[in-house]
Amino acid sequence: MSAVEDVRAVLRGEIVAQYQPGDFLPNERELAERFGVARNTIRETMIHLEAFGLIEKTKRGARVREVDFDPVFQIFAQHFDASPDRLEDVLNFRRMTETGAAHFAVRHVDDAVLARMVEANDRMASAVTVAQAAAHDYDFHLGLVEAARNDTLLRMYRVMAVTLRFYLEIGKSQHLDTQTAHAQHARIIAALAGRDHAGLCNALHDHFDHSGLVLAANRQTIPQPAADTRLAD
Repeated sequence: MSAVEDVRAVLRGEIVAQYQPGDFLPNERELAERFGVARNTIRETMIHLEAFGLIEKTKRGARVREVDFDPVFQIFAQHFDASPDRLEDVLNFRRMTETGAAHFAVRHVDDAVLARMVEANDRMASAVTVAQAAAHDYDFHLGLVEAARNDTLLRMYRVMAVTLRFYLEIGKSQHLDTQTAHAQHARIIAALAGRDHAGLCNALHDHFDHSGLVLAANRQTIPQPAADTRLAD
């Protein structure tokens, strides 16, 4: 590891464990003396910590920020491609996270979230284009994540919106697949509204199983994202 990486690792751990938002780190001279490095090394370290959203630079020095995961997730999302294997990974990621979130969603869901999920599902079914249907499908699943009230998971889903919407477009090229998804979504909503954890997990598993079949059927003809084509009749 480089000197910058060494210092960054130590300071990142200390910021998380010992500092509160608004606290100031020691100045560059003090940090350079502590770690036995040049002040340029400390300056570069501060640039990295700022990029990760851990600190912000002020006239008084480096101040600890409220934790913000968005910069990390944005870097993470850039590494997704549109290959069939990657899209299968995305599907399984969604299966694991959404079924995992189900336990919390049935405990915390409220009428406002349920109403947004119903609206998103109906808009998906009546969408004219593939991109519109995929966007509303994404909004539906975002509602389930929102119901779990886990800010980290919710931020990750929002940062990954482009990747997730592209995946969802694959199942929207056929009208029948969209109608099947609409019916499965309605079953998910019913289980969520009834605070039925087992029923919700079963509905989600069936939904993702169907999505897996759609992905497998389209594996050889997966389109590249861009065109906002109309749904097949």
